[in-house]
Amino acid sequence: MVYGANGYSAQLIIEELLSRGIKPILAGRNGTAIKKIAQKYSCVYKIFDLTDDKKSIESLSGVHTVINCAGPFKYTAKEMIDYCLHAKTNYLDITGEMPALAYAFGCDKKAKENGIVILPSVGFDIIPTDCLAKRLSEQMPDAKYLKLGFSNKKGGISRGTSLTTLEFISGKGKIRKNGQLVDSPIGKYSIKVKTNGVSFYGISIPWGDVFTSYFSTGIPNVEVYMGLSKPLFIIRKLLTLLLKIYKLSFIKKISANYISREFTGPDKVQRDSTLTYVWGKVENEKGEMVEELYRVMEGYNLTAKGAAEAAIRVLKNEVKPGTYTPSLAFGSNFLELFLVKRLS
Repeated sequence: MVYGANGYSAQLIIEELLSRGIKPILAGRNGTAIKKIAQKYSCVYKIFDLTDDKKSIESLSGVHTVINCAGPFKYTAKEMIDYCLHAKTNYLDITGEMPALAYAFGCDKKAKENGIVILPSVGFDIIPTDCLAKRLSEQMPDAKYLKLGFSNKKGGISRGTSLTTLEFISGKGKIRKNGQLVDSPIGKYSIKVKTNGVSFYGISIPWGDVFTSYFSTGIPNVEVYMGLSKPLFIIRKLLTLLLKIYKLSFIKKISANYISREFTGPDKVQRDSTLTYVWGKVENEKGEMVEELYRVMEGYNLTAKGAAEAAIRVLKNEVKPGTYTPSLAFGSNFLELFLVKRLS
């Protein structure tokens, strides 16, 4: 089942599943939109709202695996995970939101007791960065510091991603320090990556790996950076000041309404022309370092392929019950499925 099937990323996932011979049940709360999507893809559909306990559990009954695509996930992940535990349905999603991830990992014991897999973040958030972090930690088992970064050049953004981004930029930034999550203003730290003709500047953000990489690697100090163009990087202090505006509830509401009304998502030509990079560096107490940079598939294309591939492996019962990151479920070499080129 794909829940939130009328979303931009969800439809790309549906198309990927169909291309691989899997016809999912399409579901969501918006009856009109879900029926239209189900007709488009000739799929069975179910309409249910996650505020309706009875209907949600009934709708998940007999479903082997669900991919939750209904973001922002702070409003849907907890409820869907609880229903999946009750219905004994495997749970996947495409979130990068720390509250949703924290809840998922808090349910590890329950997942094992109920015989289900809980596997969040099987999209661009966080497959490539998580697998890169795991790969680096395997090369340096005594690493104490991890920095990750990603950059998109020429890329577009969907309605769902925009709404989720609005949620986290209006919240608190986070880094991991000595094993603990601590508040850190968005943009407090910065990096410059330059290697093999690729360069980008980045500012620290509360990306999902700040939470999950500790489970994947055991590295106690983690920062994640989002790439910016040089002009935006130069005015980054002004940008961080502007972010404070989005903490005002009425500004946030106006922005969310505009995004919902005006945003759709990049078309295939835009996606295929986007240059997407992921970078990582680990360091141990001796000051030794390992650093790698890759070009990977564009984010939405990666999300479609990643979510579909993860779901297929779970459908084949290749993952034991419990809560996992992508690299814990499939190994660091899962990254290979999404690589365009290794740059360093």
